Amino acid sequence: MDRLAKISFIEGVSLIVLVFVGMPLKYIFGYEIATKILGSIHGILWLVFLYVLYQVRKEFSLENSFTIKMLIFSVIPFGLIPMERLVNGKINKKDKGELVNA
Repeated sequence: MDRLAKISFIEGVSLIVLVFVGMPLKYIFGYEIATKILGSIHGILWLVFLYVLYQVRKEFSLENSFTIKMLIFSVIPFGLIPMERLVNGKINKKDKGELVNA
């Protein structure tokens, strides 16, 4: 579960950097290379996020609503904030013994 917390944060930050740094560099200053580099980095991180989400979902038998919320928040800038709350809630349940491996 900790790896999901880490990758969701990193992926969320990469989206914010892409939207608020890469896009202005491309459309205001004409540096198209910025979105190519930042977009590629973000794309790879998003694929890693999907893979880790899939692994954690299987490992802890997480409900569909959690997975869908995580997917939706992963494509919204600053969606990392509610993602952190969701994951930390699951980590707290795991620590209390309420979340059991399948």
